[in-house]
Amino acid sequence: MGSSLRSFIKDVRGAKTLADERATITKQSAKIRTKLRDDHLPHEKRRVNIQKLLYLYILGEKTHFGQVESINLIASDDFVDKRLGYLAATLLLDESEDLLTLLTNMLNNDLHHPNKYAVSLALTSLGFLSSPELARDLYPDVENIIKNSKDPFLLKKALQCAAKLISKDTSLLEIFNIEDITKILSNHSICTHGVLLGITKILQSVLSIGLHPENDDDDDGIDYANDVLSPLSLLLRDFFTRLENLNSKNIEPGYDVQGICDPFLQCEMIYTLKLYFQNGELLNSNHVLDYKDNFCDLLTRIATNTDSTKNSGQAILYETAKAIFSLNLNQPLRVLGVSILAKFLVGKDNNTKYVSLNTLLKVVPQEPTAVQRHRKFISHCLQDNDISIRMRALELSFAILDSSNLVELINELMKFLAKQDEDSKDLIIYTIDHLIDTFDTHTVKDENWKLDVFLNVLKLVGPFINYEKINDILIIINNTTQLSDKYNFLRKLLIISLDEKSIEISDEKSIEISDENIGWKLVLIWCIGEYCDLLLNDDDESNAKIINESSITNYLLNLQECYTTTNHKIINYILTTALKLSIKFQDPKNIEKLRQLILSYADSTDLLLQMKSNQYEILFNQPVSVKRIVLETMPKFEKVAEKQDKVKKTSKNLVSNEPADLLSDFLSDDNKTDAIAATDNNVEPTDILEEIFGGKKDTKRPLKNGKEESIDQPLPVTADSNVTLPSSATKIHDSASLNVYATLLSANSGLAYIELFFQAKSMLSDLQTFCAVPKAQKLTLGQLHPSSTIRANQICKQSLKISGSGKLKLRVKLGFHLDGSPSATNEQFDHKFDTTL
Repeated sequence: MGSSLRSFIKDVRGAKTLADERATITKQSAKIRTKLRDDHLPHEKRRVNIQKLLYLYILGEKTHFGQVESINLIASDDFVDKRLGYLAATLLLDESEDLLTLLTNMLNNDLHHPNKYAVSLALTSLGFLSSPELARDLYPDVENIIKNSKDPFLLKKALQCAAKLISKDTSLLEIFNIEDITKILSNHSICTHGVLLGITKILQSVLSIGLHPENDDDDDGIDYANDVLSPLSLLLRDFFTRLENLNSKNIEPGYDVQGICDPFLQCEMIYTLKLYFQNGELLNSNHVLDYKDNFCDLLTRIATNTDSTKNSGQAILYETAKAIFSLNLNQPLRVLGVSILAKFLVGKDNNTKYVSLNTLLKVVPQEPTAVQRHRKFISHCLQDNDISIRMRALELSFAILDSSNLVELINELMKFLAKQDEDSKDLIIYTIDHLIDTFDTHTVKDENWKLDVFLNVLKLVGPFINYEKINDILIIINNTTQLSDKYNFLRKLLIISLDEKSIEISDEKSIEISDENIGWKLVLIWCIGEYCDLLLNDDDESNAKIINESSITNYLLNLQECYTTTNHKIINYILTTALKLSIKFQDPKNIEKLRQLILSYADSTDLLLQMKSNQYEILFNQPVSVKRIVLETMPKFEKVAEKQDKVKKTSKNLVSNEPADLLSDFLSDDNKTDAIAATDNNVEPTDILEEIFGGKKDTKRPLKNGKEESIDQPLPVTADSNVTLPSSATKIHDSASLNVYATLLSANSGLAYIELFFQAKSMLSDLQTFCAVPKAQKLTLGQLHPSSTIRANQICKQSLKISGSGKLKLRVKLGFHLDGSPSATNEQFDHKFDTTL
């Protein structure tokens, strides 16, 4: 194994297997650990071992055993050792390490070192590693360098280090002296670009404290507006002049970057000025706000004079645009900011495109019209090869979508979907979700066009649509007001699906729909059950050749054979459609085929299909007059989400946004898709077929501890308003506010009934209980009786039903207001019963 760092790296890279690499690293790590324990190891070899240790750090290996050795190197008088020691310390240590206290004296010594490069190392390391304690101890030394040093190199380092120290410990703001900054700015011999960069950093730290006053733990009554912001405002005019000079055509050769004079400094100065005015608006400081018009003029000149074709110029323009929108400047400037960002979309650099799209997405609420003017560039980004660019362009397209551009943008999105493949599944799902939301929020007069959009969606990306969104599409189809639009939609679906000979009818040709396109199949089956009679009663002979009772029946039978063992969701839809067609068909042979289709699942191994088959058979044999009432076409359906949005505005206990299911009782495999009720807002979802089939509600209530409790049906509550504590009750919780007792009424056959009793020691109001049980169990929580308000020494009770298996145990969290206090009190406890279900 090589002894030098180069040979060690060569050995690691040359390993042919992962095991060889691991063996090389383990041996070298052990060797380094052994060598570092040798007190007589020469400095040269000690440095080599530390270098290897840093390479191990880069590889992600454990390097804690070298922390002390890196501090020992810092104590060396040799600059080479000191440089490597500081580098190792900044990488291997952080501000939480106790070893950091050992650095205090060493840093203090090096800050007064005669070699300016040693001082520079100490300043850089202090900025990286400073803890609040280290910042308080060593800030005076850094400030001393700022006051007395005439070396621009050291001044730059000291100013940036001071900025880090002030951000670590905001109490240092009390001893920060703005006069030191003023003297440096007035001394042209030392105020170089690097020093100016350091000044912007320290001003940014000071100004950021004003924007986040909650971070200031030391509140000794500092008047930030008068004691800090007003003195700092004296520098504004100087900053304006310097920034304008930097942006002029008089480029200094030493700071020229692609024809732009020091873009790094320009960006930092723009950001610093932005912080000035954000503080001025927050504190309503006239000392700062009086310069706002000057700042607007300056930003306009920068946006006009800066070359947007170069990367350095784009950085300045991007910072300019951020300043415009952060301060919400006047409307012409906001339009200019949007134009700056839109120009970035034309270039070939994907990084610039991504940044532009991301920023435009944030500024749409401020300037929607200006962003919409650049719709062409945004749509072009939808065709980019980079998936991250496509995603941001997609988000921005939906953000700028409104009634005026709805048709144009959706047509662009259809072209976008046509070019997607399986690798873009996330983009497809995002597009479908927002497309459905768009039609829910925007009224479309041409409903035929809207249905054509969903026809194309199903055709292009049907295999990627989940059942939840298919249900939303069915709601949109069901709520279409014109029967003629539904007729055209179903006709196109059937022609594409049934026309196997590519017969052309009204510009609709047969298109092969793959078996994986479950979305298409489900929508077609559902529409056949609901609107098939519209086509069967049509007098068009060309349609009748393809669409008739026999073709539809055969289509359902073929689907049933294809998906019997692979997709029970489709079989559920087919059974329901077969039942509905029994009142729409006239041919007895086809009706009998439908009945046999339903009967074929009477002995299915799937319990739900077996039960549904037997229930549907009973209904199938009823007179047509009875079946028509039960199986009539769905009425217009109002989505639960629309009601829930109103609830969200007035309550923190939000109703979960679960979609309503048109066929919940017909087709549900379980109750997981039913509506979810919040703790305090019991919003009942609409269920069209509830009265027919007596569907059982299963609601869930979110718990703060991450689990859920479900409420099948409210547990019975006695009419008695006085609650007494039974003698068998056991105390399970005792606090200064209340006592909690529990009684296990019964526990057998996987089912337990429990009563909780809450005895108040003082006045309690708005009592809320949140209970959780193990994952293998299900909890049904009753109501508090007689009230959620309990007076001192009174008792209320609550009934619990637990089903499942395993040890019977509860986690209970209580929330209440004590003695009329506006602030809520929370208590939590666990209890284990000596019973197993």
